[in-house]
Amino acid sequence: MSATDRPAARNGVLGVLVALGLTLAALGVTAAASTQINPGGTETGVGAYVTEHALTYWTWHETSLTTVPAPVPVRASTTVGTPTVLPRGARTYTINAAVAGDAAVAWTFYETTAAPRASEIAITFTDGLTAPVTSVTIYVETSFRAPIATVAYVFYWDAGTFAPGSLVVETMTTTAVACTAIGTCP
Repeated sequence: MSATDRPAARNGVLGVLVALGLTLAALGVTAAASTQINPGGTETGVGAYVTEHALTYWTWHETSLTTVPAPVPVRASTTVGTPTVLPRGARTYTINAAVAGDAAVAWTFYETTAAPRASEIAITFTDGLTAPVTSVTIYVETSFRAPIATVAYVFYWDAGTFAPGSLVVETMTTTAVACTAIGTCP
């Protein structure tokens, strides 16, 4: 190849790489790094590493990196058949043993007025962090009285020894499943 042919060859290779990049972007394929949640910010929506399996009346609204509040909220039930009964108004809970001030991931869920009354919901939180994957399933029961508006419930996961500055989340999945009766969950 002559010296005058090299720039044309480089331009051809560059053109192929640009076209490939645009094609991948158009297809929604990402080679991005994992999600990073910083204090004060929230992660909303669903992406390559963030997945939600929701119910029409129980949806994941946002996730944020924060600290466990003081006093520490009540721990949600991890036992099928004995769900934590949700009040008609907003409330906060923890999904694992928690210490006030520890770094935490907080999930906010919305329950709409269409939620069935006194029904058990199994919610599984799965986080693949820079450490091993953590998975916790909790059980909540909708109120026996319909809320007058959409209600927000916040669930804190105590991240323990992770640095309070930021927490890298490799994968994040929440799965909400309606139980067919109290104590009868998939």
